[in-house]
Amino acid sequence: MSYTPKKSIIAFAITSALSFSSIADEIPSGESDKSVDLEVITVTATRTERRLMDSPLSSSVISSEQIAVSSADSLADLLRDVPGLEITDAATAGMKRIKIRGEASRRVAILIDGQEVTDHSSYGAPLLLDPAMVERIEVVRGTGSVLYGQKALGGVVNFITKKGGDKALQASMSASYDSATQGTQYNASIFGALGDFDYRLSASDNDHDNRDTPEGEIDNSAFNNDSIMAYGAYNISNHTIGLTYDQYNLASEIATGIPDFKLDMPQRDREKLGVFYKAEELSETLSKIKIDAYKQKIDRQFVQHMKMALPMQPPMSANMVIDTHITEELETTGVNGQFDFTLSDAHYLIAGLQYAKDEVNKNTRNQTEMTMYMPGPMPPRVIETDKTNIENASLTTSAVYVQDEWDITKDWLVTLGARHYWVDSKLISSTRGLPKSDNSDTELVASFATNYAITEDQNIRALVSQGYGYPTLLQIAMGATAAGTYINPNAELTAETSINYELGYRFRDGNVVVDATAFYTDADDYLTTIACAGTQYECVNQQRDDIYINADKATSQGIELDASVDFEQVSLYTSFTVSKREQTVDGYKTDKTGLPSLYGKVGAKYFAESTYLGNYWLDAYLRAASDADYQRAESEDNEHYAGWGTFNLAFGSRFGKDDMMMLSFEAVNLTDKAYRPASATLLAVGRSFQAKFSVEF
Repeated sequence: MSYTPKKSIIAFAITSALSFSSIADEIPSGESDKSVDLEVITVTATRTERRLMDSPLSSSVISSEQIAVSSADSLADLLRDVPGLEITDAATAGMKRIKIRGEASRRVAILIDGQEVTDHSSYGAPLLLDPAMVERIEVVRGTGSVLYGQKALGGVVNFITKKGGDKALQASMSASYDSATQGTQYNASIFGALGDFDYRLSASDNDHDNRDTPEGEIDNSAFNNDSIMAYGAYNISNHTIGLTYDQYNLASEIATGIPDFKLDMPQRDREKLGVFYKAEELSETLSKIKIDAYKQKIDRQFVQHMKMALPMQPPMSANMVIDTHITEELETTGVNGQFDFTLSDAHYLIAGLQYAKDEVNKNTRNQTEMTMYMPGPMPPRVIETDKTNIENASLTTSAVYVQDEWDITKDWLVTLGARHYWVDSKLISSTRGLPKSDNSDTELVASFATNYAITEDQNIRALVSQGYGYPTLLQIAMGATAAGTYINPNAELTAETSINYELGYRFRDGNVVVDATAFYTDADDYLTTIACAGTQYECVNQQRDDIYINADKATSQGIELDASVDFEQVSLYTSFTVSKREQTVDGYKTDKTGLPSLYGKVGAKYFAESTYLGNYWLDAYLRAASDADYQRAESEDNEHYAGWGTFNLAFGSRFGKDDMMMLSFEAVNLTDKAYRPASATLLAVGRSFQAKFSVEF
């Protein structure tokens, strides 16, 4: 079903989007800096500290203040208005993922403190971290394979967690409520610094019921999660050694909307223990060393229940019930090392190495019950089967990388980078009948970026970068189960590759800030699935199964704009993306890829201070997207997603001694618009509100 918004809403969004925008939407504490902060220091884009203004890559930052005022139930919702980003849910409200520039979530590298959250599912890495434990978020849009590995074809999202404090004992607490799910979120932390030792302990608990929409409640959309995090670090002169631990436990229902077909995910947990060491200013040449090692485990349980009628010769009839229980454990051992060198006043060189080994143990139990109904007095005949398949596989990735930042002049920066991969995947054992396999690959990718300051207040940038993405273990070694169909692995798969071109412009002059990017990406050998029947591929069940193959080609192009204009107490802003994506599958070329040609946000904020309300702000904004179509193959029906627009209001205030307390309130979809974003499976929430109260001691 599709929903069509009023034309005036879309027209207003398009007209407004051509004028104003905001990168970070900073909500100030005390004194207000309402414009985009291009002076903020980022580290993710080049693995070195750079002002956002000087970054040669397309970067965005979600600040600590933005995170603090938001009552979002997930990290994905915090990123909703970053240009080029979309949120996808795969029918699972509690496990949203990120798409960048139309690229699938499995082509986006998800990092926590620079360490990748690995995943071998069909959908990509979920965001298994609580928003209350995140200090800031840095986003790199576009291929980041040179610095961040094989999952960074579409971009990189780095969640930088909160660390210690500046006093011996500090504490913070927050509580929020979401009327759309009757959801509650609670978080508490103690943190501080004792001499040369700093620490943090945090815990959270979130519980959400079914989602309420303008068309009613969505069954099987409830979810809950809880998490704990511990951090400790000891500083000795210019050396720091530390320990981190975090655990995130998620249970989420899955809303299929299909009769007699039920899915459930009672467990999607992540646990990680890490140690790190860093040292600075070791010599005139060796500027910095950072080494970290970690052990991460992800436990997944997936339950599928399907009932179907079987074709029989009348008057006979039959039905079948299939129950599939999947238990999967993914263990990752990783080591990262980075060494920064100041070779001269003009050259800053970083060299690094990364090693990660993923080990997957998967247990799939299929239980079937077929009931045949005979004519006459004969009782029904019941045939039951119970079969368990166990697969063990591993993927080892080693890489070295180098990057040289070259200041050709004081206004002109050139960045050259390269990474060499060595990848080895193995199917160690399988009771399904799959043959053992041992596949390896090696690849060299490179990037070139430059940033030139035209004046003190404006610069231009350009980027050319190669992308590389090796198949997951499910695709190349183990296979996957989807909607009752087994998708066979394919040991002949090759890596996905891409090349990304960008041109960018940044401007700041008084109260006006603009950050614009034009991009073009050409990608090859994308992984897809086809039916085994009638092909040369060998499958477990030739007539019923699917298999992974390299077949797709895609090109993406577009413009991303972030800008704002500030008046004395009012800030006007917008962030939007204009994009087009073409995809070729088995010779069929189409631009119906499910990507809206225009989407974004436009709004106005008002800042003030009063005796009763403290430092407060009001924010009125429109979030909208144009329509989109999706048609994967010429033989398939076109799926249309109507354009939509929602009007929303937010209010917040910091008050109390030293602004130690904060209250924020947001009313969304005030017109109770029924719509579904093209990147999502579930209907969006209807008219609802989120409220959050927090205090820091």
